[in-house]
Amino acid sequence: MRNYPDTLLKIIAASELNLNSISKLSGVSNTYLTKLSKGQINHPGKDKIASILLALNHTISEINSVLAEYDYRSLNRHDIPAILVNNQRRKIEGRMLPHYDRLHFELMLAAFETLGGTKVLVKNRPSGIYQPYPLYMMKEFQLEVGGDAARFLYDLTGKVVEERLRLFKRNCEKGSRIVNYICGKCLSESLDRNIERCVAAKDEQKLALYAEYYANAVSSAIKFPEQHRFFIVERCSTFEFLIQDADGKRPRINFTSSSPHSYENPYDQHNLQGFSTDAHSILHLFGLEVDMCKAAVNSEDSRNTPEGLRQYVSDKFAQRGVREHFDAAVQELLATPGIKFF
Repeated sequence: MRNYPDTLLKIIAASELNLNSISKLSGVSNTYLTKLSKGQINHPGKDKIASILLALNHTISEINSVLAEYDYRSLNRHDIPAILVNNQRRKIEGRMLPHYDRLHFELMLAAFETLGGTKVLVKNRPSGIYQPYPLYMMKEFQLEVGGDAARFLYDLTGKVVEERLRLFKRNCEKGSRIVNYICGKCLSESLDRNIERCVAAKDEQKLALYAEYYANAVSSAIKFPEQHRFFIVERCSTFEFLIQDADGKRPRINFTSSSPHSYENPYDQHNLQGFSTDAHSILHLFGLEVDMCKAAVNSEDSRNTPEGLRQYVSDKFAQRGVREHFDAAVQELLATPGIKFF
């Protein structure tokens, strides 16, 4: 019987986290990690290695290198289901958990969706959960070494996004709410910028996706006004953040760092996306920020009603002569009962 290296144990030791913390972070059971640490497991499972290293913010290329030491092939699409199962078992507890790059950010958001409950979001536009899948996947990806790693990164990110949407729909069907606080000036600038770019580039496909994105948000607010709330506020929050299960006994914070510019930089693989925590002191500070957003809601702003928001977005598209894209998308969704997104 081959004696495999202790690379994984060395990585765990270098993290300076105890096994209980690693278990919460990765979704791999504490019992399994204890057996591993005692040498009772010489050849850890491929999904266990991947989930532990993903929780510790390793890149796909780095994970593939470790897997090779244990005689495993590089990660591929067949490994994704087991990784997602482990991700659902993650717990956001205790110390602040930083997450790097887009993949780690998406994995954490998927773990947040498993909590359900009221979602409170402070952002410059409606939640990304309303974005059509093709539009969401147009975001930039961090660079990976080798074609296999890059392909797997894209495939796994896509499946995580699908998982988030599935869980979000399930939570909505159970009665969960989402409350969006949006800076009015940022919303206007975002709409103008994205619509203008699509029109200038004559990119009908992307224009249709942006129309569907806002149609998802607006139609949800019209059909389910108590579950999908949008408040336009007269203040701009420097950073974005999400409070999951905000009305529950143990809410969690997902704080998103600001990234106004993005560059392809092969020398900078890790970009801090933010952190997650359930620490009471941090929750208190972000709770105060939400209170300030509530106080900055202008009750006379027509955009704070579902129909008023619909008219506002429609007018934005009309200013560029492309109103039909948004209006048709909203009408299609309103004609369909229940929770439905493009």
